[in-house]
Amino acid sequence: MNFQSKDRSWQLKSYNPKLLNELSDFFRYPELITTILLGRGIDTLAKIQNFIKPLTLNLYSPFYFKDMAKAIDRIESAISGKQGILIFGDKDADGVTATAILYKYLQRLEANVVYRVPEGAENYGISKDVIGWAALNEFSLIITVDCGITSIQEIEYARSVGIDVIITDHHEARDKLPDAFAIINPKISLDCYPFPFLSGASVAFKLVCGMAEKNTLSETYNVEIVFFDIETTGLNPSKDEIIEIGAVKVKNGVKLAEFQALINSDIKISDEITALTGITDDMLKKEGKPVQEVLEMFMKFIGGCRLVGHNAIEFDLKFVERELKKYLNISLSNPVEDTLKMSRVMIKKISDYKLGTVANSLGLYPEAGKMHRSLFDSYICSEVYRRLIISRNTKLLELYEEFLPLAAIGTVADIMPLIDENRNIVKNGLRLLPHSSIGLITLLRNININIDRIKSRDISWSVSPILNSPGRVGDASLSVELLISNKVKESEELVEAIISKDTERKNIVDNGVEIINDLLEKNSNAADRVFFISSDKLSKGTTGLLANRFSNLYTLPVIIIAVEKDYSTGSIRAPNGFDVIKMLDSLKEFIFQYGGHKSAGGFTIKKDNIETFKEKIVEYMDNLSLDDLKRELVIDAVSDDPGELNLNMIRYLENVIEPTGNGNEIPRILMKDISISSNRNIGRNNEHILMTIQKNGKPLTITGWNWSNKIKAIAPTDGLYDIVVTPELNKYQGNEELRLNLIDIKRGRA
Repeated sequence: MNFQSKDRSWQLKSYNPKLLNELSDFFRYPELITTILLGRGIDTLAKIQNFIKPLTLNLYSPFYFKDMAKAIDRIESAISGKQGILIFGDKDADGVTATAILYKYLQRLEANVVYRVPEGAENYGISKDVIGWAALNEFSLIITVDCGITSIQEIEYARSVGIDVIITDHHEARDKLPDAFAIINPKISLDCYPFPFLSGASVAFKLVCGMAEKNTLSETYNVEIVFFDIETTGLNPSKDEIIEIGAVKVKNGVKLAEFQALINSDIKISDEITALTGITDDMLKKEGKPVQEVLEMFMKFIGGCRLVGHNAIEFDLKFVERELKKYLNISLSNPVEDTLKMSRVMIKKISDYKLGTVANSLGLYPEAGKMHRSLFDSYICSEVYRRLIISRNTKLLELYEEFLPLAAIGTVADIMPLIDENRNIVKNGLRLLPHSSIGLITLLRNININIDRIKSRDISWSVSPILNSPGRVGDASLSVELLISNKVKESEELVEAIISKDTERKNIVDNGVEIINDLLEKNSNAADRVFFISSDKLSKGTTGLLANRFSNLYTLPVIIIAVEKDYSTGSIRAPNGFDVIKMLDSLKEFIFQYGGHKSAGGFTIKKDNIETFKEKIVEYMDNLSLDDLKRELVIDAVSDDPGELNLNMIRYLENVIEPTGNGNEIPRILMKDISISSNRNIGRNNEHILMTIQKNGKPLTITGWNWSNKIKAIAPTDGLYDIVVTPELNKYQGNEELRLNLIDIKRGRA
């Protein structure tokens, strides 16, 4: 066998065999599936439960963004004052979905709102020309979506002409931030958002959620609430004592402060209480404070805030009020709510109404070993309360149904990691697609996607490229118009126009691929660490697509520049582990504008600087260590029996793992000591291969996409091979079939 590609090191994920057996038994999963989960760090009951079924109630509060309330107040002021609001978005799929989310919601609030996305030859990002146009047309507020975080001079110009700018973006910031009215970006230091990898569409969705929460959760908006819990020596408030008080102060779902104190007690703690709480007599002697001191501290902490607890009215308050009267001679006057009483009314068909059980029913899975300590239970109570409040709010739930599908598309399209909150957004967004706009549903039906069984790869392979296409050829507003359309006839006409643009884009990309392949053939001594391509024959709207295609093909950083008369547009795509922004930061003196993510970036460069930039790129790559360039293939599991990879197993696997994508890839499975009985080229240009493999007499077919140039020939007598594949269900003419995709291959045992 003759390989034409560079070998990658294989790394098999490790796991705890004992934990594998425990979790497989608990969930009754096949070991292959549990092995994959463990290798991805999903290694507790709570993590697996949240991975399998993340609820929309688990979405983080939008008010973790420190500027959220400020941004909302400014938008509401603009709406009430009938001021002009301009939404400016990017022209890719993430940008147009972000634009559609915010535009549709502001229209619903009867805002005087207009949107713009870059059209024709306009570059990415807001420009002084756009701001000048906004000033001329008397807009007083600009909201950027999926852009703006690096537009320092542009925002200064907006301020100088009397326009406030709210930036909503998710790209990497520079050392200096724009002097905007408000910035909502999960990556910047002035925020404390729990998850930094949201898409631009999801950031826009969070702004909409913040506005909706203020409008629909008026009883709790901007109200400081204290959630509290106590641990006691027993159940009788007339004779037992408090041994611990814990509390958290929360506003808009965000923790502001916490309080916890152990209390000295003359009553010996029973073995049952120690077993339940972990609190011992020795702990109280060493860490406990006098009850009067703790009560004074607690009263100072809660102030006049509303109090909420689980079983607070019938249990906690009776202890607290008794001891306040006894030691401080005061009574509680704070308003009180009880999540136990709320859950009994709102939640049906659960085994009991203990705090842990109620939390589980709301998609919150606290670790059992941490329960029954006052501070932890107070925090869980605060999360239960927020979920109960949201779950009874019909308008907020309807907003999730409408806009989560668009946020999901933006997340997948922009290749955000499908972990943590992104997994929640995408899994629920795809589930809620039937509730989305008529325009989006019309597109999905036109391209024969079943909206009731849509998967993440349907978005990345079909929906995202189509929504991207108009922007690639200069008509991005077509995609926005489709996503906001609720008229059948209009949607059908827009889909027809967008499909036409997609065909145009495909032809341009195909032409670009031919140009690049020709350049690579002429330059057979291309650097083995980076591909740098510049040509005046390339379209600037396709440099990102082309860079991504060749980076995936060669697992190398790829830089492609569409050369123009004065300023040229370039894109960079790189394998996981390579930091694109770090490289651009180090070479910023040679480029005009740049931005992006860790593995993808874009820039503008003067034509005269291209050759110097190329030299500096090669120099930068030559100075990197082997670790920086390490091409590593991470393998999820080993399958000793090819027969294990059958249709039912892969159905089971997809149900657990989906949605898949960046950060939660389709599992890579290693099959060792495989014989290859046949191998042939397929495809329009014979660019793919089709293998038949065997082990233990069981044949399987493997497809190697774009592998014909990597493997020139395999003879049946060549011996044994180790093969890494990804399994998937392929739907063809209404039928499902198993397909194994070749990821890598090496010689096995002699």
